[in-house]
Amino acid sequence: MSEFAYLELSESEDGEMQLRRSGDGAKSEPLVSVKFSSEARLLLGDRAQDIARAMIGAGVQLASHQMANPDGSDDDHTTLH
Repeated sequence: MSEFAYLELSESEDGEMQLRRSGDGAKSEPLVSVKFSSEARLLLGDRAQDIARAMIGAGVQLASHQMANPDGSDDDHTTLH
């Protein structure tokens, strides 16, 4: 039986977006993190946090899909070359 956990997204003091299991302390290693360089932050401006959130969200969605289809069978997606 698999164990489910609530996930929470937070931003560290240095601007890194971090995904952790809910209840894990801030000192625990994040499951995933996204940190933009200062150059990227200048280019992205106020949208950096939204973009990091979307990147992490897409990864969680893809991982959930993979867990639901471990044998790789997927009628909804095709490979584009």
